[in-house]
Amino acid sequence: MKTTTTYVQRLTITTDDDGNRTVTRTSSANTATEYLFDELSPEAQKRAISDAIEEETNPENWWSSQTYFAESEIIDAAGELEKHQPIEITQDQGCSWYGTASGAHWWRPIEWESVTEEQHTGICYSMDICAAWNRYAVRIMALQEGHEEATDRAYIHDANADTADDNGDIQTAEAERRRATFYEDMAERIEETAEELTEEAARACGDVVDGLIEAERDYYSSEEFWRDWYTNGDERFTRDGERI
Repeated sequence: MKTTTTYVQRLTITTDDDGNRTVTRTSSANTATEYLFDELSPEAQKRAISDAIEEETNPENWWSSQTYFAESEIIDAAGELEKHQPIEITQDQGCSWYGTASGAHWWRPIEWESVTEEQHTGICYSMDICAAWNRYAVRIMALQEGHEEATDRAYIHDANADTADDNGDIQTAEAERRRATFYEDMAERIEETAEELTEEAARACGDVVDGLIEAERDYYSSEEFWRDWYTNGDERFTRDGERI
C-alpha cells in the first residue's frame, strides 16, 4: 500500500474600491491511497480482473492488447515457414486460419517437389507449426525419391523399346513398353499421393495456427492470466479495485 498526501496552499489578495487590501491564506490536503493487487479485498480483486478482461477484449484496444502481440508472433512463425516451404496460411471470412499447399490451383500444380523438413526458430509457436509440417515432410521427401526412380525407369524402358524397334525385335519392344507404362503409372500415383500429403500438411499447419491463436485468445481473456499478471506485477489500484 502506498499513501500520497498532496498539500496545496493558496494566497488570495483582494483590493476594494478604496484601495484597501485583504490577504487571505488557505491550505488544503489531499490524501490518496494506492493498493497492490494482493492488498485488495476479494471483491475489489474481482472488479480489477473483470475490468482487465473487458479492456483486453474491447475491439477498440486491439492494437495494444496482450492477445494482439501473441497472435502477431504466431503469424510471424507461420510466415517463416512460408518462406521455405510450399504453403500458404491465410484467414477465411469467419476469421479462422487455414493452410493450403502453395500452387493448389487448377492452373498450377502443387509444389510438392520442393518440400523439405523445416527447422523451427526455437520459439514455442514455431516449434508446434514446424512439428506439424515435418510429420508429413519426411513422407513426402520419400515419395520424391520414389517418383524420381520410377520416372528414370520409365525413361530407360522407353529407350530400350526404341532400340528394340530399331533392331526389329517386336516382342522385346512390346515388353519394354509395358514396363515403361508400369513405371509411368507408378510415377503418376506417387505424384498424386505426394500432392495429397502436401495439402494435408498445409491443412495441419493451418489447424495448428488456428488452434494456437484460439488458445491465446482464451488465455488472455481468462481470470487465471490476469490474477497471475497482477499478483506478480506492480500495478496500483484504488480500494475498490479500479486501476490507477
